[in-house]
Amino acid sequence: MMSLANELSIPQGQLQGEKASMLALCKICSPIVYGWLYIKGKSFSSSSIADGNAVEMIMTKIGSRMPFVLNLVLGIMAFLLTWVSMG
Repeated sequence: MMSLANELSIPQGQLQGEKASMLALCKICSPIVYGWLYIKGKSFSSSSIADGNAVEMIMTKIGSRMPFVLNLVLGIMAFLLTWVSMG
């Protein structure tokens, strides 16, 4: 990240400030998103499948594992972003 900032001639102080802001935002938003996903997953898991809707069936299977699915999706996105930026 620092080498890219040097190539784009971004001052290191600005880069560190943006990094600190991003980390603070992640520390605030992540627990909220995880809690919301867990509660939504629990409600999907406990609800009965009335009409056999495919989305409801998938959500019932995933259920309270939605935070894990979010981790999986974020990990794949980070891998793809790294792959694209390295190539």
